[in-house]
Amino acid sequence: MISLHSECATLTQLHLRFLALLGDHMCTPTPKQTFLLILLPMLGTVLCLRLYLHLVRVQHFYPGGYLVHHLFVGILIEIPAAFILAFGARNRALAFSAPVALGIGSGMILDEMTYLVATKASDRDYVSWVSLGGAIGFVSLAAILLVGIYWLRRD
Repeated sequence: MISLHSECATLTQLHLRFLALLGDHMCTPTPKQTFLLILLPMLGTVLCLRLYLHLVRVQHFYPGGYLVHHLFVGILIEIPAAFILAFGARNRALAFSAPVALGIGSGMILDEMTYLVATKASDRDYVSWVSLGGAIGFVSLAAILLVGIYWLRRD
């Protein structure tokens, strides 16, 4: 008869061998995963923002009486994500959520750059062709850069 102690020891040894085979891949996304974890949220964020602006209408947010553009919210999302990625995530949840946050923050920033720089920043300018074209242009350039970086680091 097999003792409970020897079964637990065998399972622990198998578990440790399994973890040794996986190495750090359990905690860090592959280059392809990282590429998708940044690109898809970035594109999805811009798509959602643009659909909201063009279909619902422009609605401003004034906490404390100050106008807050989604560019600023994107910066507040992107900076912590970039810091986590720069120092390396210490757990699986951060390793996968930081690139997602980077994509969301980047989308928010890139969407509003042209609006704030190349227009008079009126409500009509939010849904203008200049603002839309600039958002498409900046997001396209970011996507091309992301593809280039991925190709250099792919599996």
